[in-house]
Amino acid sequence: MSGRLSAVATVFRRELATVVRTPGYGVLAVGLLVVLGGLLAAGGGGATGFVPAVVDLLFPTEVLVPLAGVVLGYRALLTDSASGELAVIRTYPVRIGEYVAGVVLARLAALGAAVGVPYAVVGVAVWLTAAPDTGIFATHAGVDSPLLYVRFLAFVLLLGGAYVSLAAAVSALAASRRSAIALGTLALVAGVLGGDLVLLRSLAAGASPSTVPASLALTPNGAFRGLVFEHVIGVAFAPEGGFVSTTRAVGSLVGWTLLGAVVAGTTLAYGGRVDAVVERVRGGIGE
Repeated sequence: MSGRLSAVATVFRRELATVVRTPGYGVLAVGLLVVLGGLLAAGGGGATGFVPAVVDLLFPTEVLVPLAGVVLGYRALLTDSASGELAVIRTYPVRIGEYVAGVVLARLAALGAAVGVPYAVVGVAVWLTAAPDTGIFATHAGVDSPLLYVRFLAFVLLLGGAYVSLAAAVSALAASRRSAIALGTLALVAGVLGGDLVLLRSLAAGASPSTVPASLALTPNGAFRGLVFEHVIGVAFAPEGGFVSTTRAVGSLVGWTLLGAVVAGTTLAYGGRVDAVVERVRGGIGE
């Protein structure tokens, strides 16, 4: 077990060094901070309190954080595979699962810096500039609190983690940078819009509205939105809750994260064999 952890830690440090040497990720963090600040300034929620700030940021976050996650992950595994470094790494006692785990964990750490820090800075800014009557720590529902923003930040990181992992799966499936961009864009659009479109279609087809909370938690964006309404916005305005099952929503976000890692590992481990089988089938058909 210690050998496996050591292999994961080695890959993690190597990948983290790669991330640190990539200036584009720093630009991503600064750009995200500027956009978040602009959204709060335009919406005015930041001057009122944490919950109004979350309301202003909720729907933009459902696009910005998945986009950041895809940017951080869509080339995570492709680069090593295309450059031949993965073949060299395989000559060492590092299994595919350990390699994928190290890379994904490093990209999740990068997410914490590139996404978590800008959102944390925005939270501090709201704390320092909001109206005096909102600077009260909540002891009961209906009172604005920094704790609510901390919950929001945790859900943001869970959402971003799901997309980083799914983007890593895309990077394992892609054959080139261009195909990685295309697949990453497809995954982003499907994740941001797909769940809501399917839900609306099912309701239009006669599905019961009572199934909405359960269906909402199946997609990363739906689970994130439900958690924010349940544990941040709903705490202040609707103490009875009922927006989504917390266990189901958190399980969904964690499940999507694990699914992406499993798909990436399976693709790297067996993708070559599958390609060989496909080529043999094509050759047989050609004959």
